[in-house]
Amino acid sequence: MTRLIKSLYLLCFWTVLFSTGAFGAPKKQQVVLTSQGGLEWNSNKKTLTAEEKALVVRGDTALGADKIVAYYKDGNAGKDSEVYLVKAFGNVIITTPKQTIYSDSAVYEIERSVIILKGNPVKLLAGQEKMTAKVLELWQNKDMAVARQDVIAQNKARRLEADEVTAYFVKTGGKTQVERFEAKDNVLISNDKEKVQGDFGVYYVDKETATLQGNVKISQGNNFIVGEVADINMKTGVSRLQMLPEKGKAKGQVRGVFIPDSRKEKKVVVEKPKAPAFIKEEESIDERKKNEKLLDASN
Repeated sequence: MTRLIKSLYLLCFWTVLFSTGAFGAPKKQQVVLTSQGGLEWNSNKKTLTAEEKALVVRGDTALGADKIVAYYKDGNAGKDSEVYLVKAFGNVIITTPKQTIYSDSAVYEIERSVIILKGNPVKLLAGQEKMTAKVLELWQNKDMAVARQDVIAQNKARRLEADEVTAYFVKTGGKTQVERFEAKDNVLISNDKEKVQGDFGVYYVDKETATLQGNVKISQGNNFIVGEVADINMKTGVSRLQMLPEKGKAKGQVRGVFIPDSRKEKKVVVEKPKAPAFIKEEESIDERKKNEKLLDASN
């Protein structure tokens, strides 16, 4: 049976009934679904569909979209029905006290407190940090977000890129911010002074320091050094690079390549000497005649 509820008052009443857990249960939070365009209730499929400025609120998490479908299961022994899954489509925006996220679609797994978002790209804002990716998983109970595919985490001049980045959130001074990023596969951390590449890296946001491992390369302009493990301080510009010892083998050496900047080399211009002026033939003949006259006069 499908029912369409257009009254906002009735809509709110029904959404309270289809909440997570019985009234007064402290461990579960109600899921409230509202919509400006009304609500469709399909009791056969056990779904609630909201369109036109649809909004789902669960605790301090709000999810808005063009269309939202909530899936529920019937309660046992007189308990209320329970929403276990929410799907959102079009212009999705999620707001929590810790972050704001924009995406094209989202799947909210209520029981695990996990929101899986997809977009081109998904955008996460947390404090001064901005992270974009094709896919993002927000794990609310673990205070972390896992981003995959074309991941970029940026804060002013600092930029972190990788195939996969996990952001860990922490609350300090009454504000929630990213404590650290853990990145793997094709990791690149850069600012306006240097670039650091590696297979795996951990970046601490507040300290502006990073540790990278595996095929590490630190570049400044055309100059670079390569090794296996690097400790980077993006604030001071001081980096320490070393090789990892292998069992039964001698420890490898760190290698550095320094290429002079050709644009800074000054070209030395050598001025060619001026060619001597040639004496015209007629001038030399006249000079001889004058000398002959002077000799005759002296005789």
